[in-house]
Amino acid sequence: MSLKSSFIQIFISHIKREFLINFRSLVDVISIISFMILIVILFILGIGPFEEKLRLISNAIFWIGLILAIIPSLEKTLQRDYDNGWLDQTITSPTPMELILLSKSLAYWLIVIIPLVISLPLFIVLLKISLKLIPWLLISILVGGLSISLIGIIGSALTLGAKRGNILLPILIIPLIIPILIFGVGISEAVIINESPVGNLFLLIGFTLIYLVISPFISAFLVRIAISR
Repeated sequence: MSLKSSFIQIFISHIKREFLINFRSLVDVISIISFMILIVILFILGIGPFEEKLRLISNAIFWIGLILAIIPSLEKTLQRDYDNGWLDQTITSPTPMELILLSKSLAYWLIVIIPLVISLPLFIVLLKISLKLIPWLLISILVGGLSISLIGIIGSALTLGAKRGNILLPILIIPLIIPILIFGVGISEAVIINESPVGNLFLLIGFTLIYLVISPFISAFLVRIAISR
C-alpha cells in the first residue's frame, strides 16, 4: 500500500470517527438549527409586517443567523478531544496533525450543512426568499459554510485550554468571517438587481481555498503549542 493511499484511508477514517461521535449526540446539531431559527424569527419580529423590507434583507438575515448559530459550537470541535487526551495521543502518532484537523473541519462542515440544507425550505418560507435566489443561496452556504468551519478550527485551536475560550472565540474569528459574509450576501444581492453573481462567487471560493490551505497548518501549530504547555 502506498503512502498516499494510506493517508487517504486515515483521512476517511477520521471523518467517520467525527460523524459517529457527533451523531451519538445530536443535541449540538439540533441546537444550531434551532438557535438559527430563533435568530431569524427575532429579526422578522423586529422588522414587523413589511414584506418588501424583509425580502430586501432576507439574505443578510440568513447569513447572520447562520454565523451566530454556528459560533458557540465551534469551541467544542477540539476542546472535547483535548480534555480526554485524544489530541495528546494523535500528536505522537505518525499521522500528520494537519491531516487530522482538516478531517475534523470537513466532518464538522458536513454535519452542520446537511441538516441546514434539509431545513432550508423553512427559512425560505420565513424570510420570503425569492425562488430565483435558492440555487445561488445553496451554493453560497455550501462554499461559505466550509470557510466558516475552517476558520472555526483555527479559533478552537487558539482558545484550546483557555478558561474563557467561549468568550474569546467570537472576538477572534468574526474578523476572519467578515469577507465570507460580504461575498456570501453579495451573491444573492447581485441576483436581486439582475447582475452576474459570478464575481462574488469566485471571490468566496477564493477565500475558501485560501483557508483550506492555511487552516490545517495554523491550527496544527496552535494545537502543538497548547499541548506542550
